[in-house]
Amino acid sequence: MIKKRRLLERPREDESQPSDIPNELTMEILSRFSVKSIVRFGCVSKLWSSLTRLPSFNNLFMSSRKPRLLVTFSTGLKQYGILFPQHQNPDGSYPPFYSFHINNINEPTYALSKSVEGLILLPGFKIWNPTVRRFSALPHPNEHIPTENCRSFLGYDPLEGKHKVLCILHSEDVRVFTLGAQESWRILTKGIPKHHPRGYGRCFNGILYYKACLLDDDKNIIMSFDVKSESFSPIKHPKDLSFDMIPYKGRLALVTYEYNLSKVDIYILEDADGHEWTRQRFLNIICKSKLRGNPVVFKGITDDGELVFTPSTLSESYCVLYFDPSKNSTREALFEGVKGETRRCCGIATEYMHIIDVFPNHIDSLVSL
Repeated sequence: MIKKRRLLERPREDESQPSDIPNELTMEILSRFSVKSIVRFGCVSKLWSSLTRLPSFNNLFMSSRKPRLLVTFSTGLKQYGILFPQHQNPDGSYPPFYSFHINNINEPTYALSKSVEGLILLPGFKIWNPTVRRFSALPHPNEHIPTENCRSFLGYDPLEGKHKVLCILHSEDVRVFTLGAQESWRILTKGIPKHHPRGYGRCFNGILYYKACLLDDDKNIIMSFDVKSESFSPIKHPKDLSFDMIPYKGRLALVTYEYNLSKVDIYILEDADGHEWTRQRFLNIICKSKLRGNPVVFKGITDDGELVFTPSTLSESYCVLYFDPSKNSTREALFEGVKGETRRCCGIATEYMHIIDVFPNHIDSLVSL
């Protein structure tokens, strides 16, 4: 009996020695856990903390997550978010939605960008990462120019895995800030057409697009900005057109629509140098939808190429309409008990919930700001 007890008390060699698991395998395993778990793991081990801060780990983490639809709304001065799944389960149902309180925002705040590889640009040169619930304020590019006079856009270079903020103070003062440690604003001086930016931008495939007006001839154009090379190129678009920009089959496309979806047009850029566009038209895509008779708003496109239409208000039932132009087909994602469940989870007393923004194709990211 004494010998058996001594054997049990003797430390085993495999428990006292460090693990020989390769770092690549450790990263692969850790990337499958939730954000909260990953943060806790970083507090336990210095090695794990350093591994989870690597860009390659964030790429693993992002690749293991499915994009979701992020909706932000306000109740007075407080702001909240709801993450709705975009993809169905194998049985056709949808995973549950998730709501949360957005800290450090004291008034309803509209974003200046879509979700760009997990990050969102806010007024005042602030970057928001909804996944880790963190904000980062960039330095002001020029203290002599009011913030409201600066037009800013968020872009992403997939080749180097870097986010950049483009800021246009006026036609002769254009600056870029690369997100990261010890970075500062850089002034661009070469090959910049004199223009005035209008509206918001969209970034995909390493190119940032935004509406603009050329100052030389007062023509409305789309300005393209290569995030990696930091070069500009104007693109002419069809005249007298009010549109939203999307990536469509690897190309820039423009979407126009009637609010009852009796007509949806997609203009596809066939030749950027020749400014050549082709149009596809779709009629009555909402005729069988639960949203029929209600105004809907176009919000973007999914990674599967589906156009996303959402209600303009947040109600107890929230229905998202997805339209696939390549198949000329629609699907609906209906979520019941949205307001009640959100009030319960976030401790909201009021019935009033005003939608601020909708971000399709939002992907979780661990990018540290």
